[in-house]
Amino acid sequence: MADLTSQFATAQSEHRTQQVRLGHRPRGPRGGRQGAGCRRGPQGVGDQPDPDRLVRATGFNPPAYTTSTCSADSTTTRQELLPADVLDRVYDVLVKEYGKKNVTRYDRSVTLLVPDADGLFIDVVPARKAGAVWEIPTKDEGWVETNPVKMTELKEDKNAEYDELYVPCVKLLRQARRNLLGKTKPGGFTVEMALYTACEEGLVSGETMAEFFASAMEGVADVFRRIADDDFEMPDPSMDGKVLDFDEDADFDTARDKFTTAAADARTACDMGDDEAGKAAVLLQGILGSNDDFTNVFPMPSGYDKDGNKKSDSKSRTSGDKRTTAGDLRFG
Repeated sequence: MADLTSQFATAQSEHRTQQVRLGHRPRGPRGGRQGAGCRRGPQGVGDQPDPDRLVRATGFNPPAYTTSTCSADSTTTRQELLPADVLDRVYDVLVKEYGKKNVTRYDRSVTLLVPDADGLFIDVVPARKAGAVWEIPTKDEGWVETNPVKMTELKEDKNAEYDELYVPCVKLLRQARRNLLGKTKPGGFTVEMALYTACEEGLVSGETMAEFFASAMEGVADVFRRIADDDFEMPDPSMDGKVLDFDEDADFDTARDKFTTAAADARTACDMGDDEAGKAAVLLQGILGSNDDFTNVFPMPSGYDKDGNKKSDSKSRTSGDKRTTAGDLRFG
């Protein structure tokens, strides 16, 4: 097996987008202005949206939020509170503070491009408390139950179970999905849940990231195959007895085919020897693609050209070789 440990480590930090949820303060440049829905971060961190102030600015009361979502309740009854109303208010607040060009409203969330923060995006997902769980918007103007706190705990447990390989692999799988499917659904969360399902079924293993990634790609491909061919329903691990519900326009046939092919390439790369590290890297580059700077997420090991071939050693000479050897001596 080719030793690509450092390349996998680099790939984990080079995946395309930086996305955080309200309640997290990412590192970024200092500067910008501070106002409604914004707070000054510690040294080296710019002004970041403040969930408390953001919710208050929407007019909903009381203001409350979780780590991953922004909560909104008001005197309006639960039956009358429509996701569109909440999203419209969140959108208006963010536009007023950050400008229309930096804010995009979707069916279930509002995305903010934080100015002067090195391309940082923040997804704002409204949520309301529903007993022991939360409800977030659906595409058809309804609410669906979710349990982000439990999901986070499960992810941490799974990461510990797989010796800290699970979470980094999730990042790589999400990048693979972006490269393989683009704007075609299913999205990144579905890929993550397919990995969780495959792990629960004992389909994923590996002691190194190369082994674990190849096995994870195979496991996700298998879950997608069953969804496409057998109408398999993925269980929701955060809520007993519930299954995960996905968008009707999710193309699991395409996802099955793309991930099956990519999984075969990942396995081939994993099985290559050290003398084929360049060719293994080329296969992994085909799976993970490039980031926003058009740089390969998976770097080529040193000593190989872009096609994965070993670079010639200018110091290596055979009898009769007419090539000159570079040196630092000058004559004349």
